[in-house]
Amino acid sequence: MAESVRISIEEGSQSSEARRIARKMAGDTGFDEASSEQIAIVATEAGTNLVKHAGGGEILLRRTEGEYAPGVHGLELLALDRGPGMEDLDLCLENGYSTGGSAGQGLGAIVRLSAESDFYSVPGKGTAILARWRWNGASGPLRGESPWLRVGAVNVAKKGQEVCGDSWGVEQDAVITTILVADGLGHGYEASLASREAVRMLHANPGLTPALLIERCHRALQSSRGAAVSVARIDRERGVLLFCGVGNVSAQIYSGAVSRQHLVSVNGTVGHQIPRLREFSYPWPEDGMLVLHSDGLSTATSLDGQASLAHRDSALIAGVLYREFSRGADDATVIVARAA
Repeated sequence: MAESVRISIEEGSQSSEARRIARKMAGDTGFDEASSEQIAIVATEAGTNLVKHAGGGEILLRRTEGEYAPGVHGLELLALDRGPGMEDLDLCLENGYSTGGSAGQGLGAIVRLSAESDFYSVPGKGTAILARWRWNGASGPLRGESPWLRVGAVNVAKKGQEVCGDSWGVEQDAVITTILVADGLGHGYEASLASREAVRMLHANPGLTPALLIERCHRALQSSRGAAVSVARIDRERGVLLFCGVGNVSAQIYSGAVSRQHLVSVNGTVGHQIPRLREFSYPWPEDGMLVLHSDGLSTATSLDGQASLAHRDSALIAGVLYREFSRGADDATVIVARAA
């Protein structure tokens, strides 16, 4: 799936850069001129809010490629900060309300101009904003349109690198969701070649079990740097998750906001040296949520102390976990999958 484009927002002129990138990505995704302008306006409003109310932050833009429903493509924007947060989020979302002496239209404009939006704010810890659009122009949430899990993602390169050495992919049908996360050895282009080849194996072999898929990846990556690879296969009908992992891609199952299980990976590097693979089976709760992340996020990555976050959109959850636990000196990927 597509890599996230990260835009640091520390002063006002950088909002213009976010606007330009958002408009271009919208056009490249297939949006018409009017929709692309609306997306550009949201990027501007989000950037302005980051500077005005939080002293800066970052915007992440990502093209979605069918992970929400068959054939549905689009664009997501995340605005993340560590500012003072909002005491009353609902009040701040009302048009005309302002704490900064402005017209108070920023958050209201984001709601109006997005097909979907979500917000999370904790006083003293910061705010996270999600806006989403779909290229078919439909408005309103996707609930009820697909039995698929909603999969949210952040996938960003190490600062100073042009491409991310991590990659991820998802395959879904009416019953099964399979998610693969690969962390190529090192950083940059060569690492990305290895991780993207692992994702290609997923899309070429969506019916394989996790262990068989990693075996296929191992053969395919032998001429590459190699990668850490984890695969989770969720049978939503049977309530079972099968997992196989090699290397330092971590995974955890939640039931709501409660951690139920840390999933077991083994040491090794796919493409170079792997031990005898083991496939583990875990119960998948009705309100289950899966979090997978590369070692660009801390091993302490968790929803502990943020119970209300578990009820937000999967992409917003991924954004907050990235903001809170990114090491800042590595490629970083976090995937969140949960029921719509």
